[in-house]
Amino acid sequence: MSKSPVRQITDKQRIMGAVVLFKPHDSIKEVKVGPVGTIELTPNLTEVESRTGENGFSELIGTFVTVKDGTLVLNDIQMWGDWLYSALYMGEITYRTQTAAPTNTLVVEDVAPGDVVRIPGIKPSITSITDGAEGSPVAYAANDYTYAQKTSYLEFVSVPEGAGADATITYALPEITAANKLVAVEFMSNQGKRGQLTAIGVIADGFAGTKQEVEIVLPDVEFRPNGAITQGDTANLNVASLTARVYGVNGSYGTLRYIPQT
Repeated sequence: MSKSPVRQITDKQRIMGAVVLFKPHDSIKEVKVGPVGTIELTPNLTEVESRTGENGFSELIGTFVTVKDGTLVLNDIQMWGDWLYSALYMGEITYRTQTAAPTNTLVVEDVAPGDVVRIPGIKPSITSITDGAEGSPVAYAANDYTYAQKTSYLEFVSVPEGAGADATITYALPEITAANKLVAVEFMSNQGKRGQLTAIGVIADGFAGTKQEVEIVLPDVEFRPNGAITQGDTANLNVASLTARVYGVNGSYGTLRYIPQT
């Protein structure tokens, strides 16, 4: 559970750009997107020019806005949670489950050093590895392979002397329920995340030239992927960015108000 407050920190050791909340249209609960570095709202306007043709010249006398929309960008999101992954990948959150199975086998043919296999299931634990021969099977020692239980990948390092060509892996599967929170995101399985966005932030030039706390409410936005999503970046850890379309509601796209100072 996140411990970041739903308010600005404007003194002591840190000044946050904004705290962002998102409320899906079909819910009364708000999702805390988390602290973000900056929020950029870009109005997009389509204009039609009005001109006069007097005296043989075409003079511009005005423009009229015919289309209004907007784009919202959240930069440097500093809190990773299920909602953020869902919005980044336009996906649905599901939970992986598994029924306990104490004894399972996987046969790997023609084993050679360097071969890599993935044990089926979630967090399988290896009971034994042998060449599967009847009577007196040759067992693999712990230094004959490496195994990462979290990812279920096993790599053969060597083949024991006298072992047959194949290897039989015996393993057990633990019970996994939704309560264990093993989250999976189904890529591009929905139309986007649509709802109301509220941002409590600080602008540098407020009243009397002071930093001023403000609240921005956009009643209808929709987050969708916009460009590449970096899968691994050692130079910029633990931050993400999102882009959303901003929709109009009853003639308005949202409001900004100053929060009273105490």
